[in-house]
Amino acid sequence: MKLRGRKPVFLLFLILFSVLLPFFPQDQGQTVTENPSFEDPSEIQENENIVPLLLQGIWSNKSRYVVFDTGFLSDPDSSIPQLVLKAFYGLYDDRAQESRDYTLEHKRDVNDVTSQARAQENSVTYHPLTQQLFPGEYGLDVVNENGDIYSAGSASSGAWDLEIKYEHNNEKYHVPVCIIGDSLYLNFVIKTYSSTDESNPLLGFWQDAGSASGILISPPVMNKELVSYFVTDNAVYHIRYWRTDMEYDPSVLAEFSDGSESYSVPKHLLSAGRVFTCVNGRATRIRNIEKSQDFPFEYQLNSVKISRSDSEGNIQSRETATLCAFGQPYLKRTDGSMTLEEIIAKDKERPPIKAKPLFPPHGILDFDWSIIKLPPEDWNRRMQDLGK
Repeated sequence: MKLRGRKPVFLLFLILFSVLLPFFPQDQGQTVTENPSFEDPSEIQENENIVPLLLQGIWSNKSRYVVFDTGFLSDPDSSIPQLVLKAFYGLYDDRAQESRDYTLEHKRDVNDVTSQARAQENSVTYHPLTQQLFPGEYGLDVVNENGDIYSAGSASSGAWDLEIKYEHNNEKYHVPVCIIGDSLYLNFVIKTYSSTDESNPLLGFWQDAGSASGILISPPVMNKELVSYFVTDNAVYHIRYWRTDMEYDPSVLAEFSDGSESYSVPKHLLSAGRVFTCVNGRATRIRNIEKSQDFPFEYQLNSVKISRSDSEGNIQSRETATLCAFGQPYLKRTDGSMTLEEIIAKDKERPPIKAKPLFPPHGILDFDWSIIKLPPEDWNRRMQDLGK
């Protein structure tokens, strides 16, 4: 009986609310969303520009073309790069990895060389290892919290951890890369500690960022060990790190000595989501350390210019190095005069290379039994070792 008595009152309340609803003030938050002047331009650029500026363009080596900034996304945080393999001595280009949307726009050649299935659609997320720096004339200087202004002394530079998600594979793989100028390297170290002597940019601790077998359409092979370097005025010390189940602690140090001199380095390194250590257990003493007079490989340093204004407004500048790349570049950036479609079309027009004759031109089979008795060391090298 009480419910029946309150029903007319409830209905009357609903009628009054519907009549007065248009006179209530509306949500003012919609104004901010519609007005673009309230948005932070830097945040918009960061959200739209998923691929770092230094990784944009067409990259190439003798076996492949790589394009990171294709504009195709798999989700809000991952881009879909394009990989084109130069098969058969570069006479045929196999579009082995690309977005399915790109395939719909550009029909893919299919023949005995190319798989009948669609191209793979792998995605990449870019995690910065260092700041990307440009020369001062670009107007893209980086200002640190203490007021220091960072820019590239000469060529632009930066480093990233490419987190790759392969199609039909739940595991994520990591490929660390660094760029110095128009060259991309896979084998490099990052300086995390600098000496007080700024006259020599090599002095300090250079941490190994890890190395992968390549930017491939199949999961790469990662180095199982890291080799970092501690550089002094008189020597370069090679410090080996290996995988461990220890909890990562960046504050713990390990020590080594050379005569009367003692040095400290991080005990743990974190690379590609994995923890490495240079000593076992709770020990902090590094033994049997290797020593040389220089880096064991040909190397290329980046150039970083650091500027700071004093209290009187005078600008003081100094140069150092934060990246050291070893060996030859893995990829080189093209000059940008041609699109990837134009490059592939031009490759198709090249005349075929004549195959070498099976037998010598003079008609005499020159055969030596030593080929059978002492075969070359790599006679059984598997195709997968060549890398896709």
